[in-house]
Amino acid sequence: MEKKLPPKPDREILKQLGTEQLVEIIIDQGKSIENLRNRVVELEKQIEKLKVSRDLETIT
Repeated sequence: MEKKLPPKPDREILKQLGTEQLVEIIIDQGKSIENLRNRVVELEKQIEKLKVSRDLETIT
């Protein structure tokens, strides 16, 4: 499930962009960060379930 990431913006290119373009980039990055946070939380929950399952299996 690997997604291709957009290219990392170059500092010189960013300096040439207008305010509206920069705001759009910031908003898009904020959305990406929120999606990544949600995914991390989801994966952490799955890890905890696996740990509990593993622990239960070792007890029985």
